[in-house]
Amino acid sequence: MWLLTRIAILFYIFIIWTTGIAVMLFVAHVLDLQTIQWLLKIVYFDSQSGTIAGICAGVIMFMSFLLARLIYGSRQMERTIAFENPTGGVTVSLTALEDLIKRLIVLMPEVKEIRPYMIATRKGLEMDIKLVLRHEVNIPELTARFQDLVRRKIEEAVGMEGKINIRVHVVKISLDDIKSKNRDEFQIPTQAPFHGYRS
Repeated sequence: MWLLTRIAILFYIFIIWTTGIAVMLFVAHVLDLQTIQWLLKIVYFDSQSGTIAGICAGVIMFMSFLLARLIYGSRQMERTIAFENPTGGVTVSLTALEDLIKRLIVLMPEVKEIRPYMIATRKGLEMDIKLVLRHEVNIPELTARFQDLVRRKIEEAVGMEGKINIRVHVVKISLDDIKSKNRDEFQIPTQAPFHGYRS
């Protein structure tokens, strides 16, 4: 995947830079209008030059289409896992596994929000999971417990033992929950409690 991406980036950089340099040379009057007209006349009137120009344009269009298809296909393969059952092949969308991880929020009251992203590589599953916490906690202990829980859930779902890399990013600790908790603890009653009339 990384090789295809680099080839595509180099290809598009070459096309964009070539076009940009040509336009800059034309605007700076390094390439004058007569030279451009002369080149266009050669391509237009000379059949051999026109054929070469047409072939170059076709090759550029075909390469851009091919690279886009290859990269898109690779990305689609990264978003699924496939394995064989005795009765046939099975494909599992990583979106389904991401939804499974999101449901773990029920088992962990300290976590307010879970945002997982997964890709499948030759080495196994690569996960990046962003967490928003409800209040201040022991982050190393919480994340270790969370990673273990995620690993067990994925292994139960698709049976990928020892092939799961889980990276957890704590992106926020929700201050709203901390403030509301502090308000509840230190709230002063506005009225004195009523104990009935005294005789």
